[in-house]
Amino acid sequence: MIKQFEEQVQHINELFVNGRVKDSYTLAKALIANELFAGDASFSTVQQHVALLEANGYANMPNPTNEKVKQSVERTDGSYPERDVLASYLGSQDHEQFSNVVDELLAGPIEAQANAYYTMAEYFALAKEYDKAMVQYAESIKLQPNTALYWGAFAQFVNRVEASPFLALRLIEEAILLDDMNPRWYFIQGNIFLQLVSTTKNLSYLPALEEAWMKAEKRCTEKQVALKIEIAKLKDVVTQWKKQML
Repeated sequence: MIKQFEEQVQHINELFVNGRVKDSYTLAKALIANELFAGDASFSTVQQHVALLEANGYANMPNPTNEKVKQSVERTDGSYPERDVLASYLGSQDHEQFSNVVDELLAGPIEAQANAYYTMAEYFALAKEYDKAMVQYAESIKLQPNTALYWGAFAQFVNRVEASPFLALRLIEEAILLDDMNPRWYFIQGNIFLQLVSTTKNLSYLPALEEAWMKAEKRCTEKQVALKIEIAKLKDVVTQWKKQML
C-alpha cells in the first residue's frame, strides 16, 4: 500500500512538470480523499500540492462543455479578430467610440459579452491596471469556456506580468486542449516553464519547456515568421543558460 502511494505521488509530480496540471490536481485530490494513505510520510506533501493549486484557483475553474466551437486562427501579425475592437481604438484614440462598441457587445449574446470582457482585459493589461485585467480575463473564460483564445490570452497575461506560473500553466493547458493546433499556445506554455525554471532553478521543467517550443515550431505556418523568430531567440537563451547551469 505504501509503495502504491509513493508511486502515485511520483506520478502527480510527473504530470505537473509535463504540463498536465489538471490531471495532477485531480489525482492529488483523489489521494488525499483516501484515508488509507493518511499515515504516509508523503501525505502532507500531497496536501500542500493541492492547497497550492487551489490557492491558484484550480477548484473554481470554469469547465468547457462538449459543444464544438470554431477556434480563432492567429493572423500572420499575431493578432486575432476578437481583438479588432481594441486595435481600432488604439489607432484612433476615440474613447467614446470604444466605450460605445464595448457597451454594445455587453448588451449582446453571450459570445459578444465574452468578447467585451476579453477586450476590456486587453485594454487594462496595456494600461498596466493588472488587477482589473485579471477580473476581465476571468469573466471571459467564465462566459465562453470553450474558446481557446480567452484561456490563452489570460495565460499569456499572467506570464508576462510574472504572476503565478501555477495559474498560467492551468490556463494554457486548457487553451491547448481546446485548440491543439495553435502554435501560440505551445509557445506560451514553454515561456511559463521558462519562468518556473528561472525562479525555482528546478531543471525538471526543462524537457517540457523544450518539447512545448518544438511543438510550437512544428505548428507554425510559413507566414508566421515573427513567431518563429521569437521561438528561435528564446531557444538560444535557454541553450546559453543551460551551458552555465549544467
